[in-house]
Amino acid sequence: MAKQIQRLVDVGLARETIRGTAKSPAEFWVPKIDFDFVPKVSVAVDNSGLGVIDARSGHALTQRYGEGSIGGIVYSESFGALLALALGTWGSSTAVGAAYTHTFTRLNTNQHPSYTLYVKDENLDEGYPLGMLNQLTVNAVVEDYIKFTAGFMSKTGAVATQTPSYSASDYAFLPKNMSVKLAATTAALGTASATALKSFRLTINKNLESWGELGSLDPADVVNKEFAVEGEMSLVFDGDTERAYVLAGTKMAMSVALSDTDNHIGTGTTHPSITFELAPMSLEEFSRSGGAGDVELQTIRFAGNFGISDTKTISAVLVNGTSAY
Repeated sequence: MAKQIQRLVDVGLARETIRGTAKSPAEFWVPKIDFDFVPKVSVAVDNSGLGVIDARSGHALTQRYGEGSIGGIVYSESFGALLALALGTWGSSTAVGAAYTHTFTRLNTNQHPSYTLYVKDENLDEGYPLGMLNQLTVNAVVEDYIKFTAGFMSKTGAVATQTPSYSASDYAFLPKNMSVKLAATTAALGTASATALKSFRLTINKNLESWGELGSLDPADVVNKEFAVEGEMSLVFDGDTERAYVLAGTKMAMSVALSDTDNHIGTGTTHPSITFELAPMSLEEFSRSGGAGDVELQTIRFAGNFGISDTKTISAVLVNGTSAY
């Protein structure tokens, strides 16, 4: 066994052919900055009275599972696996040059596709089947790369031998690559002007539940329940437009586009990109901040709505060099 720093921890993902059965090898290795995914157990405590004042006399395992999160920079190739886990269904277009277009939409079931999550470091090499994504958050601030946090649940891990590999064509997105637009309808987003923001957060919640059954320590399933989208955006307080949306109860559609104009896919002219589109959402809270000597900011909190005519709350389109997820 060896001492190690967390940089030596590798995290891989493989889409399972049979739900809950480990798929090998890992198909994507996700560059990460933060990591706290670990095996966990639930216990029952024996606190029977034994004629003494001592509180307990033992315990027994009742469930074992994996849970935790990873966080890092949003990259053009590996992030597609997280979008697949977040939304549940997707289609990939025929290549144009070396570029592929992947369209992700919310699968309307409570058993979204599962992935095996691999964790490899200097001391452990394990695979966690039935990996499901509980929450995916995308954060953008002016001073840093676009980043994500992804929370997972799974079955407990088992020994697995994996060889991590990373792609030089997995391009990182920067704040200069982001454009956020608001419009009354999704159809109007194409001609809308971008909204100048200082920061932005988008969160997809899937409200997972580990489904245990009598007769086993391991969960029989991990199910996704209510699907919800929320977030917030901060911008300079130099007018009443966004505040008026909140106070009037106005719903607005949104597009969040990332386009890496510094890089091309293969030898073609297509840039890596990710675009989220939200059906008219509720702008629910306005606040303002800033000290006596600061430029005032306003923060608008929003919640996604299922749009009957749009047939969605959110969708995502990813253009990159990966043929399929």
